[in-house]
Amino acid sequence: MITTRTPAGNRFPPIDLQPHATPMPNQTDKTLAQLRSELFATFCAADWESYDHLVRWLRDKDVASHALKAGDIAPDFLLPDADGRLHSSEQLRRDGPLVLSFFRGGWCPFCVAELCALQAAKDDFERVGATLAVVTPETRDFPRQLKQRLGLDLKVLSDVDYGVAVSYGVLFRVPDETIAHYSGLGFDFGARHGSPIWMLPIPATYVIDVHGRIRSAFIEPDFTIREDPEQILAALRQVAATPSPEEPTI
Repeated sequence: MITTRTPAGNRFPPIDLQPHATPMPNQTDKTLAQLRSELFATFCAADWESYDHLVRWLRDKDVASHALKAGDIAPDFLLPDADGRLHSSEQLRRDGPLVLSFFRGGWCPFCVAELCALQAAKDDFERVGATLAVVTPETRDFPRQLKQRLGLDLKVLSDVDYGVAVSYGVLFRVPDETIAHYSGLGFDFGARHGSPIWMLPIPATYVIDVHGRIRSAFIEPDFTIREDPEQILAALRQVAATPSPEEPTI
């Protein structure tokens, strides 16, 4: 079975809005609704306006419709990790399915929460034979600093020049109003990404089988919504139980 999943009630650790926050505690006892409420409670009027504008803009532009869906063939890639080692998509899915999740960066508290949730589920993924990799447009030393700050044991891959996000159809050019808001908060995506063009991926998580076929896809323009690891595990179990079209049946 090949599925494209929609958001459900997620569980993430609490977050800190500050870009240089201390490591987050490994807690998974709060729902996404509670998490969002805590974050939204810190919002000023300008934060609300920027959030509403960006999500409305992404939905009006129908950015998610361009993303690869379940059943598509996943593009191959070769990307460096936080320590400069190169990883190919073929190598990552050689011995089992690949969980590939796109996130905006270590400056985004919802991304930080998602990464901690994925870290907590990493052993469960590996028990069903899957490899987990996360992809960010951040380059230079930012991925390594993020791993150190959060104590992550994840493959954090830098999408140099945005090539992989483009090939998956999840990249968008940041609108001017959003650039102004994030610049006012002290974020310089040009410096973080190594590119003068401000681009970001929409949240997306893919389960890709050993043949390179996307077996499930979670795509959501609202950056406060991420996929629950339990949903990912369910998709991985489905992959194990159902051969892809390329797999011979016995």
